[in-house]
Amino acid sequence: MVAQRNRPIRSFLPLVFLTLLAVPSTLCASSPDETALDSLALIQMEHRVELADQREQCYLYAEVLHGLTELAGRQVAASQFDEAGATLRQMEVVATKLQAASSRNGRRMKAAEQLLEHTTHRFQDVVRSVSSDDRAAMQKTLQRLDALHSDVLAKVFAR
Repeated sequence: MVAQRNRPIRSFLPLVFLTLLAVPSTLCASSPDETALDSLALIQMEHRVELADQREQCYLYAEVLHGLTELAGRQVAASQFDEAGATLRQMEVVATKLQAASSRNGRRMKAAEQLLEHTTHRFQDVVRSVSSDDRAAMQKTLQRLDALHSDVLAKVFAR
């Protein structure tokens, strides 16, 4: 009788394993094995997004925003505050484009929302690591990311 109880559980193990494999790597915490993109690669990536199908742009802009967040974090850690300021301005530009793209009925909106959630949390970590003098501009960007995430989340649940 014990073997019969374990049998249904064993039949679900392959399904659980496949489900875990299907989870995008962008949902995981940032790790050293992620490819670190420099500002030039991110600019090129942004230009490719502009040429992409309009229904894909929301998610692709979320990827660019995530890359910019990681870049800003590396710049802050290296005390490159002028470069980090330029990255914050670029994040604002991409956030505006992402918001416009999210107004369309796009694909992968849920994935974009999840990536934005991760990006917002990651940027919170970056903001916590800077001195109070440099925090004001970063707080503004963090508020923008949080509002953008809330907007995309509302659109996901409106479907």
